Amino acid sequence: MHAAALSPWTWITLRVLISLAAIMAASSVTFWVLVRRSTAHRQWVALAEWARDAGFHFRDIRHLPPPLDAVGAHAPAARICVGNESVLLMQIETTAPTRADVTPGPETATWNLLIRRLPTAWRPTGMRPSSASRSLLDLFSLSSFPLLGSTERFVVYGTDSAAARELSQSMARSLLPPDIGLLLYGSELVLDFSGRPFDPIEFNRMLALADQLAQKLPPPS
Repeated sequence: MHAAALSPWTWITLRVLISLAAIMAASSVTFWVLVRRSTAHRQWVALAEWARDAGFHFRDIRHLPPPLDAVGAHAPAARICVGNESVLLMQIETTAPTRADVTPGPETATWNLLIRRLPTAWRPTGMRPSSASRSLLDLFSLSSFPLLGSTERFVVYGTDSAAARELSQSMARSLLPPDIGLLLYGSELVLDFSGRPFDPIEFNRMLALADQLAQKLPPPS
């Protein structure tokens, strides 16, 4: 009879223990998610917050936009892409041949790019940083024009000497930081900031720079 009298209290104790265990499990899962957000997924969280505030959206790029679709030989693949109607911020990977005595086989290169639409169309023309060991311009079939202005900071590249001369004489040379590459290809302006982090701080800087360049570029002949 004494054991039967204690059985309701036993069930109450079991229910309390089960409830505490469920609370502990939920708390552990929440803690794990927060830790993952602040460590392994920190970049994605920062990108998502910036994109939401700036009016950008993540995009699933199945087909690369121009002019990246013209780089077929190096097999570019998009890793991250956020954009709106006129601007894309992308991180892509390409394979590039290397010296066999240094690194056998192809080497993977990561590029941080801004692509902005222009109201005019340019023949492929660009400015390659002189100090850069590699540049996005290297992936395109462009000729260098070292006689068009000083080559201390940039070397002008292109497929047409007239367009290269117009770009060289524009304000782009003074506006561009020495570590940022510029490519004008059709109606697209591309900034190569691969030497900088792919983060919201650089996004804001590249957006402001792209707007300045779009306003100061001369109309192509």
